[in-house]
Amino acid sequence: MDFDSAFAYIESFANLERLPGGSMRPYRLDRMKALLELFGNPQRKFSAIHISGSKGKGSTALYIARILEKFGMVSGLYTSPHVHSYRERITKAGEPFPDEVLVEKIEFIKKQIEAMPPRTLPGQDRPTTFELLTLLAYLIFVDQHLEWAVIETGLGGRLDATNVLNPVATVHTPVELEHTDVLGNTIEEIAFEKAGIIKPGTPVFCGYQKPEAKAVFALRAAAAGARFIELAKEIPEIRIVRASESFAGLLKLKNGDVVEIQPGMTGSFQVENAALAFLVADSLISKAGYGKETRRQIIGEAISKARLPGRMELLQNAPPLLIDAAHTPSSTTRLMEAYGELFPQKGILLFGSVIGKNPAAMAAILAPHFRDVLISTPGTFKPSDPASVEQAFARVHDSVELILDPQKALQRALELAGGTLPILVTGSFYMISEVRRHYFAHTEKR
Repeated sequence: MDFDSAFAYIESFANLERLPGGSMRPYRLDRMKALLELFGNPQRKFSAIHISGSKGKGSTALYIARILEKFGMVSGLYTSPHVHSYRERITKAGEPFPDEVLVEKIEFIKKQIEAMPPRTLPGQDRPTTFELLTLLAYLIFVDQHLEWAVIETGLGGRLDATNVLNPVATVHTPVELEHTDVLGNTIEEIAFEKAGIIKPGTPVFCGYQKPEAKAVFALRAAAAGARFIELAKEIPEIRIVRASESFAGLLKLKNGDVVEIQPGMTGSFQVENAALAFLVADSLISKAGYGKETRRQIIGEAISKARLPGRMELLQNAPPLLIDAAHTPSSTTRLMEAYGELFPQKGILLFGSVIGKNPAAMAAILAPHFRDVLISTPGTFKPSDPASVEQAFARVHDSVELILDPQKALQRALELAGGTLPILVTGSFYMISEVRRHYFAHTEKR
């Protein structure tokens, strides 16, 4: 098998990520537990930090993994979705493993799966794509002798395939209305699913939350006898300052200490993601024998070097071409705050979202900030309806074009920008993936 055929095999199973909606019924932990049992329970062979939330999960996970790595605690990182390739999902603190490592382990999985008697697993005789990806990550982390892993939930938490861990800590980034067709129609219902990863006696680190979400996490932590560590109480003040094309944060801790951090990813909201990662790492490593100042200096250095594609990523300067994977109304609001700090003038918006999101709410947030709006197709990985997205924007903006081909949409955006106006691409991971792919393909040809 080569890389593409190996992951084509993984995708030959039921891929719930591609479905536009459904019920929680296909998501069941007994099948994942049985699958892991067949492979020797690799999830028990490393220390895990488990992360749930609606926004900031990937960035926070990367910050934590990079911090652990900086302290010599070699760490795996499992995140989703990917922007370009499955290589991005299973990494060593953000650094991809060689293709042969991934392919060899998929071949091993394939051999074992094909040798299983029919209907070995509960519910059905075949695992899902995401279950196999999760298994693959755990097997690679063990095979590569990684003692730590930072694991991001895929969808929700309670019934997510990753929720088979006994982590040393759970981390909960802000909860928003998302995947309402699967997780619930209220913040409380969605927070209930996200809080499902909390384990008895395991510290719970809670980022900034709406009151109704915080109440769910606090109640679940109390029921589990778990220490509830709240970012807003531990770091009661965060002052964000502009630093060139990025942002730094002055964190005032509850004991009066002030710590400066400068995330490697731009956007003022990244300061809050980094602050949560700082809190987690500073708490977990406080007993590792480092002095306070040394410990916090190392944490700051790790945060400053952490980068992910598609998070406030500036692809070029003339005209400015910025891509970001914001896909909820709240994350879109935060994106526009950061975008406005960088580019106060009206520019060009290239937008695409998948079915199951809320394009009307995002249109209302985005439209006033752009002279022209282009709507395109966010790839084919998930179903989308660009025509209905165009209608949502047309209700709140006078200049909206529908260009189904993402490559042509990017070309049109560059024409409209005229070499000076900023371009923002957003709406989903899949939209920025399309644009990023076409952009770099065109750059390489030049």
